[in-house]
Amino acid sequence: MSGNLLEPDGPAVAAPQPANERDERRSRRPDEERRREEKIRELLTREGERLSQGAIQNLTRDLGVSRATAYRMIKTFRTCGAVTSPFTRPVGRPKGARVLDATREFLIRDAIENFYLQPSRPKFSQLVREINKRCLKERLPAPNWRTIKARVHDVDVETRARRRSESE
Repeated sequence: MSGNLLEPDGPAVAAPQPANERDERRSRRPDEERRREEKIRELLTREGERLSQGAIQNLTRDLGVSRATAYRMIKTFRTCGAVTSPFTRPVGRPKGARVLDATREFLIRDAIENFYLQPSRPKFSQLVREINKRCLKERLPAPNWRTIKARVHDVDVETRARRRSESE
């Protein structure tokens, strides 16, 4: 303890950045993208279709990116004539992508049609258990309950109401 009440005793903590510094960094992004596009355009006009390892190494050093990112930028530039920086690209699976195999999709659809959409109105948890049983019987991994819920919501509301004898 230093004895001075105005000095902190612990390690120095970085103060949050003021908004104007963040805004300044954001305003530099288009300039950085333009610089990257110019470098890639220059490289492609100089080297042509086939790029040497040395040219790629120089590009990665100039742009401050990895080799994989450089190749990704070149590919993007060749397809659309622009370079999007890595931090602006969406990450992860596209919204609405379906990745289950056809067998499990069929099992889910069949269970929804023949088990869930009945006037007896089984609970959603019972549907999940039924699909899990069917997958186990076929020696397939069971889908997540969120996947099943998405497939149930894909069924048209009118069809659901008609099949379960519901009134709107």
